[in-house]
Amino acid sequence: MTADQPLLNAALAYATRGIRVLPLHHPIQVRSRKQPGSVGCSCGDPGCGPVGKHPRTPHGLHDATADPDRLARWWQRWPQANIGLVTGELADVLDVDGPMGRAALRRWATQHQLRLEGPLVRTGHGWHHYLAATGTGNRAGLLEHVDWRGRGGYVVAPPSLHGSGTRYHWLRPLTVDLPAAPWQLRNLLGPVQRRPAAMPRFREQAAGHPYGRTALQEELAAVAQAPKGRRNHTLYQAGIRLYSLVAGGVLDHAEVQAGLLAAAQAARLFAEEPLQTRRTLASAERTGLAHPRGIPASNLAPRYAPARTSPAQPNRRHHDRERDA
Repeated sequence: MTADQPLLNAALAYATRGIRVLPLHHPIQVRSRKQPGSVGCSCGDPGCGPVGKHPRTPHGLHDATADPDRLARWWQRWPQANIGLVTGELADVLDVDGPMGRAALRRWATQHQLRLEGPLVRTGHGWHHYLAATGTGNRAGLLEHVDWRGRGGYVVAPPSLHGSGTRYHWLRPLTVDLPAAPWQLRNLLGPVQRRPAAMPRFREQAAGHPYGRTALQEELAAVAQAPKGRRNHTLYQAGIRLYSLVAGGVLDHAEVQAGLLAAAQAARLFAEEPLQTRRTLASAERTGLAHPRGIPASNLAPRYAPARTSPAQPNRRHHDRERDA
């Protein structure tokens, strides 16, 4: 480790604790006469929504590792890369967004006579509470402006640079023994979605099945190319179909999540309606995982055809039409 490589040093330190790490893009200053001092993303997309928060590597979470040699190669190639930490394995994170999120968390904690202890990060506009992994997946909108990062997710970690120009930093340091999530918080998260005992072996066999690969490619392409006025609905339907294949063991949860995020970004949904998009993804995930779907028995020559209707039709007023239609 060297003093002039704080990001690499931090990435290696997280890896020594057994946390898998992935390199993320980072904020950059954009030269503009109209908007001097404006901030962009190192990905080069002028419409990038999650500036400095999405993976640099082609397979996202699938590339995450605790291997120090690979981490050293990554940060040698991208010395300013932000640090992403995989959640749901050793740690889950309560993601509190801004003053409104902090107020909502305080009201809820006061109501339950609860005080959250343990490692705490100050982000650009909010806070990250680190807790021992619970086995639950990501939950958007757990409280107002409060999300949960669990299985299949990741968070930006110190000393990464935020788009506001400040760096993520520890208010309370990361510890080896993380505090368990209080039972009140576990109740708020809901039951852990457990797979049947035989699922892992079937999943290994099916994850690379041509039917699943084709389904993933076609659904993501449909989202990325959806016309304005149909983007949110297309994202919702694609999410349900793909997460139902995740529940059936045909596709990998992390790959589907990363793919949907990338497709939504390509469709400029995060740039124009970030909160709405997060709610749509969370709703699609809940519905799809509750309705497992496998490979059709008659699919001798695998060809994917999307279902005509969703597995379920919950109340989805906010999915039927975009505000900008």
